[in-house]
Amino acid sequence: MKFRPSKVWLRRGATIATLALVPLILVGVFLAMHAEFRAVAQLRDVSERTDAKRDLFADILIAHADVETGVRGFIITADDRYLEPYNIALLRRESLFSAIEDQGEPEIHAALARLRKLSDAKLANAALNVSDVRAGRIRQARERVATGNGKALMDEIRRELADLDAHEAAKLAQLTERSSASRAMLERSVTAMLIGLALLLAMVTMIVNRSFRMRSEAMDRAERLSDRQKALFAGTVDGVMLLDGRGRILRMNPSVSRIFGYSEEELLGQHNMVLLETPYSMEQSMAWLQSVGVAGKHGAGRRQEFTGKRSDGTTFDTEVAISMIHGETEKNYVAAIRDISDRKRAERMKTEFVSTVSHELRTPLTSIGGSLGLLEGGAAGPLEEKAKRLVEIAKSNCDRLIRLINDILDIEKIESGKMEFDLRRMQVGPLIGRTVSSMNGFADQHGVTLTTVLPPWPQCVVGDPDKLEQLLTNLVSNAVKHTPKGGEVEIFSTHDGGHVRIEVRDRGQGIPTEFRSRIFGKFAMADASDSRLKGGTGLGLAIAREIARRHGGDVGFDDRQGGGTVFHVDIPSVSAERTDGRTDLDQDLPSVLHIDDDDDTLAVVASAFEGKAHVMTAHTLAEAREVLNKSDVAAAILDIGLAYENGLDMIAELRKHREAMPILTFTAYDDMRTAEGVDRVLIKSRTSVSDLVDTTLLLVGERRRAA
Repeated sequence: MKFRPSKVWLRRGATIATLALVPLILVGVFLAMHAEFRAVAQLRDVSERTDAKRDLFADILIAHADVETGVRGFIITADDRYLEPYNIALLRRESLFSAIEDQGEPEIHAALARLRKLSDAKLANAALNVSDVRAGRIRQARERVATGNGKALMDEIRRELADLDAHEAAKLAQLTERSSASRAMLERSVTAMLIGLALLLAMVTMIVNRSFRMRSEAMDRAERLSDRQKALFAGTVDGVMLLDGRGRILRMNPSVSRIFGYSEEELLGQHNMVLLETPYSMEQSMAWLQSVGVAGKHGAGRRQEFTGKRSDGTTFDTEVAISMIHGETEKNYVAAIRDISDRKRAERMKTEFVSTVSHELRTPLTSIGGSLGLLEGGAAGPLEEKAKRLVEIAKSNCDRLIRLINDILDIEKIESGKMEFDLRRMQVGPLIGRTVSSMNGFADQHGVTLTTVLPPWPQCVVGDPDKLEQLLTNLVSNAVKHTPKGGEVEIFSTHDGGHVRIEVRDRGQGIPTEFRSRIFGKFAMADASDSRLKGGTGLGLAIAREIARRHGGDVGFDDRQGGGTVFHVDIPSVSAERTDGRTDLDQDLPSVLHIDDDDDTLAVVASAFEGKAHVMTAHTLAEAREVLNKSDVAAAILDIGLAYENGLDMIAELRKHREAMPILTFTAYDDMRTAEGVDRVLIKSRTSVSDLVDTTLLLVGERRRAA
């Protein structure tokens, strides 16, 4: 089962989120209960206030009833004892109204005002009756009572008090109903939260149980993996050691003892240099370890061959693959040591055999080829047609054997590092020209035409002219052999970033899919029978790739649209870093743009600037703009009379590229003396090329010093 850290983190996050919900639910239950307690307290408070107000309404009604009863008894008997309830009611009446009004409820203010007005009228009527009785006008008082005004006021007071009491009762009922609904909702919410809490706790329990189970399984897997790693560590044929940050041996497998002859007790704690023939210093060893990286998709952090020393003092060739690992407190290293003495011995035997056989064959084949050539040329007299044909076949196969031997020697020299490269600054155009000239005869034999497409400006690389010509010859030869008769092989040269790219395009059948991965291998042929008919050693592409890589470049291929293949070789241009790590001398030279539609003038001027400036040529203003987009130009030389354009039209764009750039005109117009935006006007018939170079470099130097 594959361990996936992402799933572990997701599961851990889910557990944390679930556990975080538990206190949130408990807080929710607490807040809901607290809100309900507050609502109950509020309901109780409102209920108490309502009951108190309803009691006050009843007391007011009783007080006014006492007023009416006392006054009527006093009218009938004229006895002051009957006025006692009346007097008490008068004293209580104001306090009762004040107690109600102190509640400060706006919705009953109007009703209280009407009630007070009715009360005032009732008491005024009672006071008038009491006054008449005391004055002896008992009959008049009785007639007033008989009119029913006092009873009507009392009825109005009862109705107002009944309305106020009903209002309070309705408000209390509404609050009670709302409280009941809130309580029901609270019950449902608390029930739901408690159910959710129970589910969450159940889920947490399941997750924890699953985590414990998976942890146990992971521990079992880790233990099995550890046992397997121990078995691999102990059973591998290569010697494997674990080193600390200073190179001391911490652990080792039995193969180390088998390879070097030391026991584990003898090596543990020792520095790994005891296993090397060369006595490196501790500083050198630490510096080497610091250069080691971690293992990646391409293998160990670093590989190197050393001469090992056994316990008996004998030496042997070893290959060490070492990688850095991060320990608990410091960096550690894992070193795998392989005894390659048998492989080295076999390689030396193979190299010696190939070299011996090749050299032993080269001499007689040269004699045979020379003799056949003389016979073919008629040195021994005219040959019959049949004999001549046999000599031609023998000569062709002899040449093929010589090419095979040369290719074998070349690939061996390159791989062993014995082939010397004479690196120098050179132009790509002449290289392609020489290759095409030498291959024209071969192309004619196959009925194939060679064409070239080169840029108008010189392209320069740092390379070995002979080796690069050999590389390009191999690519062109391969393309010619696979192009149908009457076809065309095109050689293009372009710029691709900081490289010069040479493309060889054919119209062959293309490269089979199953052959693509090994096309640059030694003796690789897509179809052996077909390749034999076409000729070839199967080493040409392998040699081409090795030569390109020795120049800091590479060779590749692409399918050609419409059929065929495009082989391309990329070599760093002179502005890039050289293969030996040094910077090309031309890197510090100024770049000069020369616009002219005459090839001879462009070539002469470029040669005159050789070693003094890097000249980029352009036939048209469009080519000049392309140069400006790709390069930093320090000066520009313009021809005014181009084929269909005027070179002066380029001045504004040149100033935009670099405002202080020196601009010169090198023109055939004899009447030109000055031109707006031009620093110097030089006439071709009156100014030598050397003067043009000196003037240009002088202006560039002045602008650089001014900057």
